[in-house]
Amino acid sequence: MKSTKPENWRHKFAFIAEIVWLVIAIFALLSGIYDTLKRGISNSYPFYIITAVAFFMYSYRRYLRRIKKQ
Repeated sequence: MKSTKPENWRHKFAFIAEIVWLVIAIFALLSGIYDTLKRGISNSYPFYIITAVAFFMYSYRRYLRRIKKQ
């Protein structure tokens, strides 16, 4: 009989990685908005790039997790 613990651990890791990317995206967006208000868009555009990348990674991880669940 095979143990399902490693598979369960992988699902938990995938979910945690998904949440981490979402938190990074939210934090980068809020930092970008704050920095834009304080210093202007020319100094804060990297925050928006990080937000886009993090949101893409969140979406991709979520997509992969849902595909593997089916």
